[in-house]
Amino acid sequence: MCGIGGYVGLDEATGADVLIAMTRAQRHRGPDGDGVFTGPGFGLAHQRLAIIDRAGGAQPMVSPDGRYALTYNGEVYNYRELRTELTAAGRSFRTDSDTEVVLAAYERWGTAAFDRFNGMFALAVADTVTGRVVLARDQFGIKPLHLATGPGGETLFASEIGALLATGRLPRRPDETTVYRYLRHRVHDDTERTFFDGIRRLLPGHLAIVEPDGTATVEPYTRFYAEMRDLASRPQPYDTAARERFAQALTTAIRLRLVSDVPVGTALSGGLDSSTIVANLDRLLGEQSADAGALGPRQQTFSAVFPGQINDEERYVDAVAARCSDRLRVHKVYPEPEGLVAELTDFVRTQQEPVISTGPYAQYCVMRTASRHVTVMLDGQGADELLAGYAPYVLVHLRELRRTAGNRRAARELVRFTDVLWRLGRFRVKDSLRRRTRTPVTDLLDPDFTAAHTGQTLRVVRDDVKRRLEDDLFRQSLPALLRYEDRNTMRFSMEGRVPFLDMDLLRELWPMDNAAIIGAGWNKRALRDSTADLLPRKVHRRRNKIGFTTPEHAWFQRIHKSVREILSSPSFGSRPYWRQEAVLRAFDDLVAGKGAAETMVFWRLVNVELWLRAFIDTDPTPLLTGSGAAEPSVLVP
Repeated sequence: MCGIGGYVGLDEATGADVLIAMTRAQRHRGPDGDGVFTGPGFGLAHQRLAIIDRAGGAQPMVSPDGRYALTYNGEVYNYRELRTELTAAGRSFRTDSDTEVVLAAYERWGTAAFDRFNGMFALAVADTVTGRVVLARDQFGIKPLHLATGPGGETLFASEIGALLATGRLPRRPDETTVYRYLRHRVHDDTERTFFDGIRRLLPGHLAIVEPDGTATVEPYTRFYAEMRDLASRPQPYDTAARERFAQALTTAIRLRLVSDVPVGTALSGGLDSSTIVANLDRLLGEQSADAGALGPRQQTFSAVFPGQINDEERYVDAVAARCSDRLRVHKVYPEPEGLVAELTDFVRTQQEPVISTGPYAQYCVMRTASRHVTVMLDGQGADELLAGYAPYVLVHLRELRRTAGNRRAARELVRFTDVLWRLGRFRVKDSLRRRTRTPVTDLLDPDFTAAHTGQTLRVVRDDVKRRLEDDLFRQSLPALLRYEDRNTMRFSMEGRVPFLDMDLLRELWPMDNAAIIGAGWNKRALRDSTADLLPRKVHRRRNKIGFTTPEHAWFQRIHKSVREILSSPSFGSRPYWRQEAVLRAFDDLVAGKGAAETMVFWRLVNVELWLRAFIDTDPTPLLTGSGAAEPSVLVP
C-alpha cells in the first residue's frame, strides 16, 4: 500500500511544487521511499510502503522502452499468473514485484488489463508520447483515488484529499449536498462527490482519461458488475458441490493475501467473518504451509474489547483463541471514551472526511497497536455485504420471498428470524415503553438548509437480496467502510487486506441460489457451512451481529460535558446546517434519560463541526505537510 499523486496540464516549475506538497502530505502512506517522474505537462509522485520485492519495486516505474510511467497503490494478487502469461508472450522482467507486472499488463492490453487484475489498486499511467494520463481504481474501490480541477484547468489527483489541499491550488469549501445527505440520511461515499466542493472520488471500477490540457473524461471500465447480474439471473442449486466450491474459493482468497515480504497479522472481532480468516490461517500454520511464512511462527491478531459493555465480544475472541491454542497470540486493545476526546484532533484529520459513528475510532486504536508488530493486516471487511450479514437484509429477504413464493412461505421464514428482528427493533420498543421522546433528525436541522435539499432522498433495493447486496458492495455501504479502513491503516503506515472482496470468490457465490446467502433462518449460509469444523460452536452459530462498534451510548454519558461543549460553542452555533437550541435540548434529554435520539445523530453533528474546524475554517496545509506550525491546533477543548 502506498500513496500516489500527480497532475496533468501544468508547467514544470509549478508542477514541481505540486509534487513536493503531495509527497509531504502523504508521507505516512509510504515511509519506505518516494519518487517522482515528470514529462511534458504531467507529473507523477509516489510514496512507497514496501511489501513485495522491497528491493526492486521502486516507483514511479518506467517501461523498458521509456514510453509508459506508472505510479500504483495496492496489490494485484494474481500477478504471478499474469506474469507467466506475459512471459509466454515474450515479455521479460527485471524485478519480482507486482508493480512491474501491472505496467507490463497495461503495455500489452491497455485499459482492458484492469479487469484482469484480482486485487486492490489505484493507479496512474502516463504515456510520454501522447502526454495522456490514465487513472483507474479497482472494482470494489478498496484503494482510494481523488481528483479535482485546478485554477488553470489542470487535473490534480492523489490517494488522499489532504494531498490535493496541500497543493494550495484548490478552494476549501464544504459540499453542502454531501453534508446534508450525511446528516439527514446517514450516508456518504456513495457517489463521486466528497465532503469538499470540487473534489471528487473516482468511483470503483472506473477510469479517467486525462488529456494533456487537463481535461478529464471519467467512465466505467469493468464488465464485472454486468457479469454478476448475469450470473445471478441463472441461479444454480446450493448443494454439496456448491458448498465445496465456495470453501475452496475462500481458502484460495485468504492464501493469496498472505503474499508479503513483511510481517502479516489479523484483526479479530469475534464475529464469524474475522474468526474464519484467523482460523484458516491457524490451520495453515498447523500444516506448516509455505503460504503462511509471512505470519511467522505465531499468528498475531488484534482485538478491540469493551469489558462489561453491551457490544463486548471478548468471549468470542477468547473462544477462537482457545481453539487455535499456542499458534495464536491475541493482542487486546481497550478503547476508552476519554481517549477518543484526547485523540479527536488526530482522528478527524486522519479520516479527512466525517465518519458514520465512533466505531472507526476503535479500528484506529487497533491499527495503532498492530503497527508495532506487523505491517500487513487481514480482516473480514466486506463479508456482511457479500453474505447478508446485517439484520436489515432479513427484511429484504422476507419481501423477496413474499414477492416470489407467496405470503405463507414468507410467514414461515419470518418465524425463523424472529430473534434477529427483535434485536433490530428492541431499542425502539424499550424507548416506547419508557416513554422516551424520539426526536427526528429533521427537527434538529435548519429549515432553510433542509428546504434547499428536498430532492435528496435515499433509495434502496427493498425486495431483491442479490441486487441489494450488489448495491451495498459497490455503492451504498461498503465504500465508506473501506475508506475508514484505508485511512486508519495508512495513518500508521500499514496495509489492510480484505480476503472476502475477491472477484473469483464472488464468481463462485453469485450463480448459487439465494439459499447460499440467506434462508431457513440463517444468513451467511455458505460461510457457516464451510466453517462448521473450523470454528467454535458459539462463534459458528452466532446470530447477534455487532460489528466494529463502540458502546457509544455509554461513552456519551461519560464524555457528555466535552460533547456539549462542542455543541454549545459559538462556531457550532454559527453554522447554517442545524438549529443549535434544538440540538442542545435533544442532547440534554438524551443525557438525562428522557430522549430516545440515537447517539449517532449527535456524533454526526459533532463530526461535521470538527471537520469544518480542521479543514475549512483554517488552512490544514502546514499540518498535512509537516511545515509551518510545530504544534497542531486544538479542535476539541
